[in-house]
Amino acid sequence: MPSNRCTNPENSSYFCGKDLIHMSRSITLIGVVLLLLSSCTFRSKAKTERMVAVVSEVRDKYRADEDISNDDQIFEAYDYFVATKDYQNAAPAALYSGRVRQAKKEYEAAMNFYKEADHYGCMTGDSVSAAFAQYYIGDLLNNSGNEAEAILNYKAAAELWGDSLSRKAKCINAVAMMNIVIDEYDSAFVYLEQALKLAQASDDRITEASVWNNYSVAYQLTDDFDAAKECLRKALPLVDVKRRPIALMNLAKVFLALDERDSLEYYKAEMLHAMEVTECRPETMAAVYAFLIKDALNNGDYATAFDLEMKHEQVALDLLSDQTQSSVLEIQKKYDFEAQANQHNRQMLSRQRLIILLTVILIVALAIITGLILNALKKKRIEAEINANLLELKKRNEQQQLEQNDLQTQIEELQKQTGDKLKDEYLQKCHIIRCFEVYSRDRNNTMNFKDLEKALFEGEDHWTGFEQAFEGVHPGFIASIRQSYPDLTESEFRYCLLSHFKLSRQEYADALGCSVYNVDKIRASLNNKIRVKS
Repeated sequence: MPSNRCTNPENSSYFCGKDLIHMSRSITLIGVVLLLLSSCTFRSKAKTERMVAVVSEVRDKYRADEDISNDDQIFEAYDYFVATKDYQNAAPAALYSGRVRQAKKEYEAAMNFYKEADHYGCMTGDSVSAAFAQYYIGDLLNNSGNEAEAILNYKAAAELWGDSLSRKAKCINAVAMMNIVIDEYDSAFVYLEQALKLAQASDDRITEASVWNNYSVAYQLTDDFDAAKECLRKALPLVDVKRRPIALMNLAKVFLALDERDSLEYYKAEMLHAMEVTECRPETMAAVYAFLIKDALNNGDYATAFDLEMKHEQVALDLLSDQTQSSVLEIQKKYDFEAQANQHNRQMLSRQRLIILLTVILIVALAIITGLILNALKKKRIEAEINANLLELKKRNEQQQLEQNDLQTQIEELQKQTGDKLKDEYLQKCHIIRCFEVYSRDRNNTMNFKDLEKALFEGEDHWTGFEQAFEGVHPGFIASIRQSYPDLTESEFRYCLLSHFKLSRQEYADALGCSVYNVDKIRASLNNKIRVKS
């Protein structure tokens, strides 16, 4: 049986005094360690707050349309958040690091930062940073001529925005613009209609103006200049001062194509006046010079056209020089950027080693104190363990009882939900059959088909429900079609079923989930197969 040294009268003062000395030294050591750790924690917290303030400052300057090309401290903030595994703050830091790199015209580095922002944003649930990153990646791909890849990023950004109608409208508008560039006009008009509805619903005048402008571009490329003119007139009152020269130039270009000189001269004068009151980007100046050159050549004023061509060439050369310079600067700065990152990593490694050493010392000190306390409380530990075991046994019994009650409740709830689901499915099928019967008696009533469409197309297996209801009203027709024409595609078979209703081409397209152009292709293919069979 273990003995307690302090209970022996002969050596009680010696051993108890020795224990107290050891305990006092241990407590002193722990105090020093805790003081060092608290100091490190305080410095780390202060630096985190400073880095967050840096990101906020760059973000506010960017939103205020100020120059951020010299805000290199954002890179230090990004490195710090990644090193400390603070990925929640690393996402916006990477995003605005990309904006700074793009302001410096270092496009490759900007692309890498945007990808990091998307990665950390998805990791931490920061959909805002991820959505902005996808949109900016799409812009970079668009500027480099990769329109098809840019469409995928713009669509991804639209999905990430969720219920933000204004932001989603801007992304869908960008998708429409890319479809115009690659000559997919049917798809472009579909996306433009979606973007317009979202912009109007969110009262986003800037995006609505951009949508109308893209409408006009699509109409111009399809030689419908009257429609383009009307779209631009709708866009003009919505644009701000910065975008007004472009809107006026586009309207003047339409009148140039229509050869309406009076309107052309009026809007050209308005465009030049708008350029005087705002600072235009080089890309805008290049587009304006190209338009003025075309107008001068159309009037036979070759001297003016030559002068404008010289200015246009100078602006184009400046733009090309900026792109070339950005590539050279990227190569020159790549090594410096990697060297700074390596130095920062070495510093962080030294700090981590110090923290590990202090942690080990703290663990050893705690182990010593724990041993002293366990030795002093050894007699009481057995009693405490017995009481703890009894209490644990009681808790387990109570927990088992609660689990049984919860299981019974879940079973009852599941039975109720199953009954409700079966009832809803039965009522849904009855409603579909009723819609078919009503529409079969009056096929000219489009409202009946809308009710039928609404009843059928709520779930993912809507075509299965459609065929079941169709078989209930027209028994044997589906089997006859499949037996007579086994080589029909699924779209052609569904077109056969939909042909029983009086639908427009657009309604066919909506029901089949394709464009009007594909509806015509399906109908032509179906007629050929039926004619060959006959």
